[in-house]
Amino acid sequence: RWVYENTQQATWDGLHHWAAQSLNFQRKVSAFQHINWNDKQQEFTNSIMTDLSKECCEPEIIELTKMYGAAKELQTLFEIHHKRYEHTHHHHCLSKEIKDAVLKRLEDYGGTKQRLSQLLDEEQQRELEQELEEERQQERPPSVKPCESILHKEIKRLCDLHSDMDLTQFPNVFRHLPYAFTGTTFLRECQSKNWSKNIWISTEFQRVIETKGESLNPFLRPPRWILV
Repeated sequence: RWVYENTQQATWDGLHHWAAQSLNFQRKVSAFQHINWNDKQQEFTNSIMTDLSKECCEPEIIELTKMYGAAKELQTLFEIHHKRYEHTHHHHCLSKEIKDAVLKRLEDYGGTKQRLSQLLDEEQQRELEQELEEERQQERPPSVKPCESILHKEIKRLCDLHSDMDLTQFPNVFRHLPYAFTGTTFLRECQSKNWSKNIWISTEFQRVIETKGESLNPFLRPPRWILV
């Protein structure tokens, strides 16, 4: 669920940037259409190049009244970008096929979720993400004492390529993979009986804190090395 919700939020957050880039791309394509590329004798005069740069370049300076003077109005991404298309200079020269495809994608993925429309001016022109202030309550894990690391001599023996080891003879050092999740809620959900018995971990991998009775969910240790 966490992965699903974050993927959904990331997709929605990136939609307006994607749509803005589409609009910028179409504006530049429209600017180049004024040049007759089939005419090899055409001269690129200062006037032509000046007009081309005006159509393609994005403003370096944005007036505060333009950024923050607009009314704070909540709109869907579809509504915001549809209006931007209509107010774009020479909007009749833009590709209707691309416009319809972009608006269809915004309608499908943007849904009915809304955001303040005037914030998109800064984001679209400068490609900066300017999110609304959010209040989040996050519960931190309690303060605990970490375990001191131990390097068992049996671990060192694994480096000896000339001797075989039966890991089942050292239960205090080697355990099957599900043991890594002892003390976590994941152990009840992971159907560990169906996991391969050929993957082992060291008991040191599971030892993370000395505090007794604490859930180990916040203290899962990432693997540092794997021996095959």
